[in-house]
Amino acid sequence: MIKKPKFIILLYHKIGKYPQNAKFPGLYVTEENFDEQIKYLKDAGYVFLTLSELKNIYDYYYNYKTEKTDSFNPKNFNPDNSIEKNKKYAAITFDDGSKSIYSSGLKVMRNNGVTATVFMVSGLTGRINEWDINNGENEDAMLNVYELEELMKYGVEIGAHTLTHPHLTGISPEEAFTEISNSKKDLEDLLGVKINFFAYPYGEHNEEVKSLVRKAGFYGACITKTGIVKNGADFFALKRVAIRHNTDFFKFKRKILKVRLFY
Repeated sequence: MIKKPKFIILLYHKIGKYPQNAKFPGLYVTEENFDEQIKYLKDAGYVFLTLSELKNIYDYYYNYKTEKTDSFNPKNFNPDNSIEKNKKYAAITFDDGSKSIYSSGLKVMRNNGVTATVFMVSGLTGRINEWDINNGENEDAMLNVYELEELMKYGVEIGAHTLTHPHLTGISPEEAFTEISNSKKDLEDLLGVKINFFAYPYGEHNEEVKSLVRKAGFYGACITKTGIVKNGADFFALKRVAIRHNTDFFKFKRKILKVRLFY
């Protein structure tokens, strides 16, 4: 009997030291800590994936014999390859699209030979974090088109994170669908690639919002609730592990053993 894998999805926002007056310092992780965390997981035997790669492997193990999904292409998947033989997979995700992902995070990822998925607030490409500023946070530059393209050249997957980062459960379904579907279309038009995954701003979602994400044509969506991706996972409510500025990664194993992130 083939042992089926589990998958960890890690959630980051900004790479760098947090300003002393930051309202939400938890959004920041230093380059040094980011580097140490990646090395820790690699030493533990984890292979890093984009979310589309994760879904392909997930579908092979859990869905292929019963449900052929649009995202799974058996011609691109060889179970004899070492990546598919591995039973420990991790996906780095970044919400929002901070420029620090390019200016600081990419260097760390390159040095460690790993990639990630970046969820971009598409309407603020090349601008600033207007929703955060409205909530009292410091101004932060957002990724521009050139930086997104450079990330993609390295192998980073781009996902959508709405047009303006609203509370999707607090606006009308019509407004929510515009935010969701147009973020996908705008990024696809801008970058010339298919946008497969979505992340709910603030992690806020309900069944109606999830149905709108499906309707928009995404393969899945991420939330902020802690957990792993395992058999029977809801791909439109993918659990993640949020990494913050004060996360003690080396006590992490003991802290979250109850959800078996490390095994």
